Amino acid sequence: MDYFLTEEQQMIQELTAQIAREKIRPIRAELDATERFPWEIMKILAQADLFGLYIPEEYGGMGGGIFDNCLAVEKLGEACIGIATT
Repeated sequence: MDYFLTEEQQMIQELTAQIAREKIRPIRAELDATERFPWEIMKILAQADLFGLYIPEEYGGMGGGIFDNCLAVEKLGEACIGIATT
């Protein structure tokens, strides 16, 4: 669903879905089995600026809203709910 998303919101969804598909899905079972915290995934998400989606630009964030963050969390949750809620 696109919910009448802006171009930027669509890019957030696409980027997050790509990370989830390429980086998270292949290791999610291992993470569950070993109960290991996914530091390498957190670094990838940080490098993609996905941690600051709803933070105002004047504080170093992307200046989006909570909805932008929800779009990213939704795509991460499709791959691994543990990572999505971290």
